[in-house]
Amino acid sequence: MTDEHVVLELPDSVHDADRVIPQDLIEFGQTARNWFCWDLEQKQPRAPFNDGYAGTVKWGRDSVSWDNRVGGRFGDVMEALNGTVNGHVDPTWYWGMTDNGEAVEPHPLYPMVIVPHADFQPDDGPLMLVDLDDVIDVQDDGTGVMTREVWDIIQSLGGYAELSRSMTGAHVFVKGRIPGDVDGREIMEDLNDGGQVEIYGYPANGRVIGTTWLHIEDTPRHAVPEAQDVIDELVDEYVDDEDQLSDQEQADAVIERYTSQIRGGQSSSSRSKYYDLDPVPIANTGPFRKYGKNGQGPHPVHGATTSHDNPGPDDKDSTNFGVDSQNGWKCWAHDDGGGALQLIAVLEGIRDCGSAADVMQDPEDALRVCLAARDEYSSDLDDAAPPTVALKGVCTVQNLDFPDDGPLDSGTYEIARGLFDAMNFSSRDEEERW
Repeated sequence: MTDEHVVLELPDSVHDADRVIPQDLIEFGQTARNWFCWDLEQKQPRAPFNDGYAGTVKWGRDSVSWDNRVGGRFGDVMEALNGTVNGHVDPTWYWGMTDNGEAVEPHPLYPMVIVPHADFQPDDGPLMLVDLDDVIDVQDDGTGVMTREVWDIIQSLGGYAELSRSMTGAHVFVKGRIPGDVDGREIMEDLNDGGQVEIYGYPANGRVIGTTWLHIEDTPRHAVPEAQDVIDELVDEYVDDEDQLSDQEQADAVIERYTSQIRGGQSSSSRSKYYDLDPVPIANTGPFRKYGKNGQGPHPVHGATTSHDNPGPDDKDSTNFGVDSQNGWKCWAHDDGGGALQLIAVLEGIRDCGSAADVMQDPEDALRVCLAARDEYSSDLDDAAPPTVALKGVCTVQNLDFPDDGPLDSGTYEIARGLFDAMNFSSRDEEERW
C-alpha cells in the first residue's frame, strides 16, 4: 500500500474462489426478497427455487407486486443450489426454450442479489449499490492495483465490498437514498484518477448486480451500514453543480412525477398489461396440471395427442407442451405457441391449437381473448387498458368506424373503452352478451 495506490490479492478465477456473503444482506432479503441466482455470464436473474424453473425471470416493478414477487430469500436460493455458493446445476430444473425451439443448455448457477425497485424497498433503510468501474489494474502476478481515491471511497462507505466479475471493478453495499438534488436518478460520474463511480438505489429503479461475493480484504465482511452522509458527500464531490437541482427544481420534479403517473394511468399509448400476463399459472389445468413437471408435459387441452376432443392415454409420459414465464408456451404437436393471451384462446376454444399464434391480429378474436383474460384469468386487469386491437374488436361488433391501421382517435377510443368495460366474457356455447 502506497500513498497513491493499494495492492489487492486477486483470485485465479471468479468461478472457483472463496466467497463471503454478508449477513446484513441475508437479513435484508428476509423482507425485500431480492435474492436470485445467476450464471456469472449474463446478468439476468433466475429463480429455480420457484417450481424448478431456471430460465430468466421478470423482476421489475411492472411484473411483480409486494405480495407476489418472483425473488426469494437467501435460504430459498441456497436450498435450490444444494447449499453451495460455487455453482450448482440440478438435473430436474427446466431452462426454457431458445428462439429456435431448442432446450436451453443447463449451466451452473450462483447466488445473486439485486437492488429492489423503490416500491419494494423496506422502510428501515433502503439498499444502495456503489459501483466502481475500471478502477483495478490487473497485474500478471495475481494482484490488482487500485487508486488511493477509490480505496478511500470504499473505506469511507464502511460497507461490505466485493470484486466485480471482471475483477477490474468493485461493488460496495450500503443503505441510504439518492439525494433529491439529483432528482432521484442513478449517479454515473467519472472519478478524478480514472474509472467511474455509479450509485443506484431508492428512489430510482431497481438494479441487477453481477454479484461475485469475492470479498475485498480490509472491508467489513458482514456489515451493510447506513451511509447517507457519505452518499451526500460523493454527490457533492463528483456531480457537477449544473446537474444538481435547486430546492424549487426538486419540488417541481416531485410534482411532475406525480402528474406523470396520473397521465400514465390514463394513457392508451403504453404497453397493455394484458400482454404481460404470466402463462405458467394459466397452463396449470387439464392433463398438464396432472402430469406436467418443471414446465413440460402433455398439452392442457389435447394432452398427448393432436386431438382436441379425446386426450390420449399417453399423457403421463408426454412432453409435447412446454411453458415458462419468460418465453411463453410451445406445442410441438401443432407447432403453435405464444404468450398468455394465445394460450387463453386455445383454452377457451376461441382458436384451435395450431392456429393460436396470430389470434391478437384478429380484432374480434382479440376482443374475446381479452375479455376472457380479464374475467376468467386475472384479478389485476379490471382497470387496465386493453390492447388497441381488442378495442377495434369492440368497434367491429358495434358497427363503429375505425382505421384498419394505427391507433383509434380519442373519441372512438373513449367509446370503445367504455363498451369494453361493460362487456362480459361468454364462451362459444353461451349467448353473446354484447
